[in-house]
Amino acid sequence: MHISVLFNYTESVIPPRCRKPRTVTRNDGKVDVSIPVLNGDQAPVAIRATGSFRGRDQAFSYELRWWEGQLWSPISIDYAFEPRGRTTGQDNWEWPELPEILDLRQGGRNLCHTYDFQGTYGSNPREDVEADIHAFAKRHIVIDGSPHRAVAEPRYQVLTFGLSGNHGGTAVMVANCFNINLKAESYFGLQELEAALSYATQVAEKRGDTKSLPMRYSGPTFDVVLPEAVTIRNPLALRVHSKICEFGTAPEQALAGYKIATTIVETEEGALALYDGQDVRLVRGAAVFGAPGKQEFAVMVRQPVRRLLCSCCGGVTRGRQWNNRDDGYGLCVLCIDFCRRNETPERFQSLYGVRGVHFDVPVA
Repeated sequence: MHISVLFNYTESVIPPRCRKPRTVTRNDGKVDVSIPVLNGDQAPVAIRATGSFRGRDQAFSYELRWWEGQLWSPISIDYAFEPRGRTTGQDNWEWPELPEILDLRQGGRNLCHTYDFQGTYGSNPREDVEADIHAFAKRHIVIDGSPHRAVAEPRYQVLTFGLSGNHGGTAVMVANCFNINLKAESYFGLQELEAALSYATQVAEKRGDTKSLPMRYSGPTFDVVLPEAVTIRNPLALRVHSKICEFGTAPEQALAGYKIATTIVETEEGALALYDGQDVRLVRGAAVFGAPGKQEFAVMVRQPVRRLLCSCCGGVTRGRQWNNRDDGYGLCVLCIDFCRRNETPERFQSLYGVRGVHFDVPVA
């Protein structure tokens, strides 16, 4: 499916009889983009959601589909995965069909709430706006004639409110993103509801939130049809093991989020026993003269997901430290498309690391 998008852009010009350039807004921008059109077999149902609205006695249900490693929704949903009307107080949560010509021009900027395009104020060169429009097009597909848009994976989170001792409480809720103010252990995948309730019970008992017990979850019910579509796991449920890696593979381990912490001289069995149960990679080094069976190992430790500042916009994000970034700096999700638009994949990786490992990390 092809659509034409009309947009505003700015360019620097030198008016007649002037010497200094000025920024001028043009409204004749046009770019053609392609929207994938699929059938139900190409994008199978991954998750079925059912529930009742919090503010009214009405049930709802919808299906999230899976295509190219992304979940797609046919309706507008809020942060708690309830259907949300595109107009306040209305039930028009189904996404409208994309027109053949989409006009984004709103005064001096580009904006369209109906089709979820948020333009920026100020200077917007033509190539920047076109890149934003192409990124916008990648968030839309059509499945069996129904418009769908990319959505985040649902996850359970354990939240506490107030000071403890029933001044507030403890609850299990659903969310669409990770909160940098919460520990990674507070998040659980869709197939870990019982573990989330058990963890929340322990938290409530420790805080003295007796009115929150027995712990219950009252949000939407998610039926996972495609287990591979659920990628979020609670880190407490992940078992970690040491692993022997061949000589020269340290760069590969760095791309997986590991960093050299120290070196040791040991046998294979001794090295594995020394780091049993720890998430480390033991990269082979040189054999040690005069010590049969022993060799040098580089101990590479998995870097933690922590609070970082985006090296592009300065915003707060979470990720793993990449060795080619200043300490404490990474890349936020909003700046990914902007930073890679003029870079080759190899150059982009050398600057920012690997997506899902060093930035845009789903779980710590």
